Amino acid sequence: MDSATSDPATTRYAAPYNVQPCRRDPVFGLIKDRWRWSPGGAAGMFLVIYLGGNFLFSLMSGTAFPRPGLDLPFVRDRVALVLYGFLVPVGISLAMRFYAQVESAFERIFAEGVVRASLDEYNQFLRKLDRLYNSVALHVLALALALAVFGYLTCYNETNGVRAWLNLSMGPGAVYQLVLGLIAWYSAHVVLCKVLITAWAISRVFDWPVNVQPLHPDGCGGFRLFTDVAVTIAFFTATMGMGVVLIILAGAILYGKPPSSIPVLLAVLLESATPLVFFTCLYRAHRVMHEAKGTMLRQIHEHFQGPFRTLQQQMAQGDPAKAATEEVLRLESLHQVVHRMPVWPTNTQMLMQVVISVAVPLGLLVLQMVAEKVMK
Repeated sequence: MDSATSDPATTRYAAPYNVQPCRRDPVFGLIKDRWRWSPGGAAGMFLVIYLGGNFLFSLMSGTAFPRPGLDLPFVRDRVALVLYGFLVPVGISLAMRFYAQVESAFERIFAEGVVRASLDEYNQFLRKLDRLYNSVALHVLALALALAVFGYLTCYNETNGVRAWLNLSMGPGAVYQLVLGLIAWYSAHVVLCKVLITAWAISRVFDWPVNVQPLHPDGCGGFRLFTDVAVTIAFFTATMGMGVVLIILAGAILYGKPPSSIPVLLAVLLESATPLVFFTCLYRAHRVMHEAKGTMLRQIHEHFQGPFRTLQQQMAQGDPAKAATEEVLRLESLHQVVHRMPVWPTNTQMLMQVVISVAVPLGLLVLQMVAEKVMK
């Protein structure tokens, strides 16, 4: 062990720096840290605010239901229904889960002795991570991106020639969705930035020596904390793909429109990216586990050759020694144990979650397309 590391037994009792990913977040800092909402509670609250609130204000504006002079009422806007009824609540729930995981993962993986670094050195890393999460520049960038994207969408809605419930001339319903829409896009970009920071931080942890534990009860070699984060990040991609599929299905239900090629392609790409995102987040852990397994197998091989040659010679003489036989059998048993070591920090349950998140939306899309063919 080099001078930059220390024995986990001597460092795990010292509390590492407390990372607070939402300290300067005006949305999640309020609902998570101050109000302490659960992911399910936050999802329910945002469902009421976004879907219920937009319906109520559009009802006040007379744009909730079809009427003469209104091309697109709220109840027939499939994008808005999926966005406010599914993407926003589910996205909020996943963001709350993500923040709860990263709030403790980096401290715990050190305190539990998985990372073998000195406390001072690791605290420098944690302080930098906390600064990145709460950087003013990050929030300014997220706000600028939100203004650009939502501003473009608003301008498009105003100039596309369709009289919709969200046009700015449609009263309080349009103003309400304008304010909430900007908040949603801003929060989404903040979470995206912090997801990228987290992916970098997970990779950075493996610059230090780590204790690979193949028989750890978490089934992930001791890296379950990071694997949970990777699953949540993958769910973000799967949720966006599911949202596109629901928009396609809503178009078929509301308007009888067959799915066009671009939304179908987008849904397939998003769902295909889900396992890629999952495994990319864990790639450094995979490299460490693969190298550890390969090193141990080579060491066993080197130790095995001497006793095995001795055993061969003694057997040729017709009198194998008990000591050589026992050593060969011991190393052969050890080889079997090491050979079964996993090289990815995953277990069957987590892989099944990722598979289901991909299979469900793609299955719905296939069923919709099959039904379209049959009805024709």
